[in-house]
Amino acid sequence: MKKRSANQKVTIKDVARACGVSIQTVSRVLNNRSDVSEATREKVQAIIKQMNYQPNFLARGMRKQSNSLGVIISGMRYKGISTTLNGVARASEERGFNLILKATPSFNCEDVPAFVQSLTAQQVRGIICAAPQVGTNWTTLQRNLPSQTPPIVFLKGNPLAAPITISVDNYAAGYNMTRHLIEQGYTHIAHICGPLDWWEALERKRGWRQALLEAGMAAPDDAYAEGDWSPSSGREGYMQLMRKYPEMDAIFAANDKMALGVLHEAWKAGVNVPEQLGVAGMDNISESLYFTPSLTTVEQDFYKLGELSVRKLLSLSGLTEGDTEVAADTLMLEPKLIVRESTQRRKSK
Repeated sequence: MKKRSANQKVTIKDVARACGVSIQTVSRVLNNRSDVSEATREKVQAIIKQMNYQPNFLARGMRKQSNSLGVIISGMRYKGISTTLNGVARASEERGFNLILKATPSFNCEDVPAFVQSLTAQQVRGIICAAPQVGTNWTTLQRNLPSQTPPIVFLKGNPLAAPITISVDNYAAGYNMTRHLIEQGYTHIAHICGPLDWWEALERKRGWRQALLEAGMAAPDDAYAEGDWSPSSGREGYMQLMRKYPEMDAIFAANDKMALGVLHEAWKAGVNVPEQLGVAGMDNISESLYFTPSLTTVEQDFYKLGELSVRKLLSLSGLTEGDTEVAADTLMLEPKLIVRESTQRRKSK
């Protein structure tokens, strides 16, 4: 590959020549088009990285900036993520903005920087990263951002992990739920956590543990099991805890679906909920009211999360002024405890 001088800018023609493909093919890769073979895509992306090519978006005909916002999202099957997207969509529509959606195939998708580059090429006013913080995905994205990037708002992650974040206080959710179980008279409270590469799962577990320690109760490693957010993992977590922490008299599951798995297995075993075993979840999915017994849970305002992300992005872009609710760079929404039958023991006389 011919060596270039330090002040000589790499062009799309240079990339195409180095790859042995057309300029149009390089453009398709930059815009994440599907009509490119995987082998060609990987080759072009490797050459772009090797040559440190940065598309000159401002020079592309000096096009008028679009009335669009970009959204990068992962895990649409999860209730919190899909509801957040609904909030983003409604808030954008009400303010006259279109959405350009980029859905990643996994939470740790290495293609996310390319998605940012594609959205930037389409002149979006800003980008909402609605992929929750899982593993190193936020770090990887920020490390590989193009030099010319519009404002980015990160959702559902550690406020210390990105410059602009909006999240729900998952620590408070775990802490407050565990305090509720203690107040109901439960003394051996176990936890079924979500996957521990999720920041949200770690925070819920941290809140659970802290509430127990403050109350002078044990929080041994045997008192928790790791699930994957599914009902089957809640069932498996319950059976694990029965073996390694048989004295437990309550379980806080990190989401309602895992709590459903606990309720099902407890019913099969003839365990009375809530007298013998208190069961609580998180998310307040619509079905949780109709579990048997109805499920104590934690409500998170994901719709509000999505709405705030749009308002924050427009504020960062200078398109709105005086929106004091989104003035801070870190916004943390408070969860709400919903008490139902699954944790309400009959008071002894």
